[in-house]
Amino acid sequence: MSLEEKLIRTKTVYNGKYVQAEERIVRLPDGREAVREIVRPPDAVGVLPIEADGTIHLVRQYRQAIGRVILEIPAGIINPGESKEETGRRECEEETGVRPAKMEWLFRYYHSVGFSTGNIEIYLGTELAKASSLLPDDGEFIERVRMPFDELYRKAVSGEIVDSKTMLAALWYQHRVRKV
Repeated sequence: MSLEEKLIRTKTVYNGKYVQAEERIVRLPDGREAVREIVRPPDAVGVLPIEADGTIHLVRQYRQAIGRVILEIPAGIINPGESKEETGRRECEEETGVRPAKMEWLFRYYHSVGFSTGNIEIYLGTELAKASSLLPDDGEFIERVRMPFDELYRKAVSGEIVDSKTMLAALWYQHRVRKV
C-alpha cells in the first residue's frame, strides 16, 4: 500500500510578513479526505563559525516563541537574489562580528516536518575575519558569545542547547568533521 497522500486543494489562511499558513485537503491512502495545516516560513541558513584554535562564535538572544533566552549559532533567512553562502556570511557578520572567508556546506534539514515546509542549510564557516561593525537586524537584541567547541558540544549533548540548528551543527561537526 502506498503511504502517499494526494493533494486535492490548498487554501491560504494566513499571509504574514514572515510566514504563510495553508489549509490543505488531501486524499489519504485509504481514500478518505483529511485536512493538513501547513506553515510556510522562508528558508534559512545557519553557520557554525569556528576559529583555527577551535573557538566558536555564537549568539544569545530571547526567543518569544519559547519565552526564554537561548544560545545559538548565527542564522537568518535568505534575502531575494542572495546566495546561501552570502546569507551565511551576512548573518555571521551581523550577529557575531566575524565574517567567514570559507563556507563549507554541511547539511540541510527540515525543522518541523509534521506541519512546516521550512528548512535550514548549515555551513561551517572558517578563516574568520573581524567585521567592521556589529549590525544586528532592527529589533534584534543579541549578546555575542565565544567558547571552545568542546564546551558547545557538552552543552548540546547535555540538553542545555535547545535550538535544533545549533544542536545539530555541534553534533554534525563532532561526528562528521572531527570524526570522533
